[in-house]
Amino acid sequence: MKVRTILSTVLFALLTTQVSAVSGGGFSLSVQNRADDHRGYVRMDHGAVYSLCFRSDIGRAADAEVSIDGLPMGTWRLSPRRSACIDRPADDTGQFTFYRADSADGYAVGSAQVGRSDKGRVSVRFIPEVERTYPVPTPYFPQSRSAPEQEMFAEDSISGAARSYAAPHTQRSKTSPPRDRLGAGVTGLTGESDQRFGTAKSIKRDYAAAVILELRLVHDPAMDRPADPRPLPGRYDRLAPPPI
Repeated sequence: MKVRTILSTVLFALLTTQVSAVSGGGFSLSVQNRADDHRGYVRMDHGAVYSLCFRSDIGRAADAEVSIDGLPMGTWRLSPRRSACIDRPADDTGQFTFYRADSADGYAVGSAQVGRSDKGRVSVRFIPEVERTYPVPTPYFPQSRSAPEQEMFAEDSISGAARSYAAPHTQRSKTSPPRDRLGAGVTGLTGESDQRFGTAKSIKRDYAAAVILELRLVHDPAMDRPADPRPLPGRYDRLAPPPI
């Protein structure tokens, strides 16, 4: 399995806009410049190109396994206490683009092949590196001649075993979908991304500390651009007939 590193510097930075994100276990997931409704729904307009953003607040490297609409998009290395965004899959240069599921574009990108529970579902499993611990040397205390039977030891010593954080898979409370006129959506690819990836070295993963964070992209008709096509000026003009 290849783990990607993000080489391009345009998107590898702190999030450009402070938006609400789902978070847990020291990690967070969001759609760049899009806020969720605190229940995990992210409203999108039809045809919107988007980027997924991750953030780590822990002091260890981590691998982020990404899937969209139930399909694996790749695995990326997240540096300690850093943020990163991706706008394309690991093995394709097209940009993530959101479509209304029941639209012609949605069907063109395979909406009919996506199960209801997977439509718009963005899932990321964060797997941190095993925490490295180092033994603390025991201080040397010479034996006292007046009390040779007493021996002194350091009160605390740390074994070489890795310390694992209790970070079960994060789940939001079960809530009903929003009652607004929202619809299901799916993701396809358009255009050409200029983002480039390298290959990261493997790390020893701490699966006991893995965290799954998820969002669901939904179509909000109110966000769509007005579709009011008009002809070019003069297209239907009719000149007067020749003078009599």
